[in-house]
Amino acid sequence: MRPDFKGRPRAALPAAPEHSGQSHRPEDASLERYKKMYDRSSALARIGVWECDLATEELTWTDGVYDLFELPRGCALDRSEIVTYYDEHSRREMERRRSAAIASGGSFSLDVSIRTAKGKSRWIRLTADVESENGQPVRIFGTKQDITEAKAAQEKVQALQAELIHAARASAMGALASTLAHELNQPLAAIANYAASTRRALTRPAVPPGTVDSGLKAIEDCAFRASSIIRSLRALPSDAGWLRERLDPTAIIREAASIALSGAAEGVVLKTHLSDGATILADPVQIQQVVINLVRNALEAIDGQDSKEIMLSTEIVGTNLELRVDDSGPGIPPERIDAIFEALVSSKRSGMGLGLSISRTIVEAHGGRISAGNLPGGGASFRVTLPLA
Repeated sequence: MRPDFKGRPRAALPAAPEHSGQSHRPEDASLERYKKMYDRSSALARIGVWECDLATEELTWTDGVYDLFELPRGCALDRSEIVTYYDEHSRREMERRRSAAIASGGSFSLDVSIRTAKGKSRWIRLTADVESENGQPVRIFGTKQDITEAKAAQEKVQALQAELIHAARASAMGALASTLAHELNQPLAAIANYAASTRRALTRPAVPPGTVDSGLKAIEDCAFRASSIIRSLRALPSDAGWLRERLDPTAIIREAASIALSGAAEGVVLKTHLSDGATILADPVQIQQVVINLVRNALEAIDGQDSKEIMLSTEIVGTNLELRVDDSGPGIPPERIDAIFEALVSSKRSGMGLGLSISRTIVEAHGGRISAGNLPGGGASFRVTLPLA
């Protein structure tokens, strides 16, 4: 008697008749060849086959399973002892799924952790299928495969992913802090300028009527604007907190230009040509922020130039409102035009590269487009199109 590929005793094949001149039948040679192929492929894949008689709980293993558990091949197997090699969580889950498969006559697959007879930790992929006779489950069989190396590689990938997620979060927090600093700098600078102007007015012998009130009103408006920026930035990722209201863009643009020009150098000339009668559906704080960013960008572009002009204009083009901000500066370097709206890309030596990126995000969230180019006679031109209400 010799074991078959499952380790069970198998009757020897009858010898060929003496007069045949052959020591083995062709079928016997084929079985031996297939047995060899199975053993080699199982060893390469580190996989073995197992079976359990449900009436007696008798286990039958191939050599591959004995090797996974580092037990002597062919040794007696006691299931109550074998299950102690599984860690507690794996054992509970395996027994739960085994009971469910037996009850339903189904199958399952599970990755389990074991500690071998020699104390090594291993991960095994267990597959099981219940065999029934006359509608009753009689045995359960399947495979056990060593996946320890694959599990280690998977855990390494998960650790790297966790590091990347942490780095991404840190980067996002840094970008948010930079954005907040960039956006708040404008109303805070305006507050400082209005406060300084009001203080100078109070030192004069005769303060013009309404000077203090207008200065305090401007400071109050800028402080409110700073709080609105914080609210809008908090809502920016989800777009949940943005207002949407019908508004006249002309008033919004004039107020934003006034804030942007607060504290501007002497000699700056702002020209406006704003169309009346247009109505857009937008968040006023966000639209003001776009105008402020573009005007401040123009101010920095014309700094140090002989001509310091900014042209602010709007025009109704089809179903859109087109806003243009032109300046008399040196223009945008050709190699930076295509990337000028990307984050951390700036044409200014001291720029953080956030203002135009934020502006594009706001404009596109309102269903519009923003573009940049250079004027034929010199200077940069930014165009914003927003759909009319």
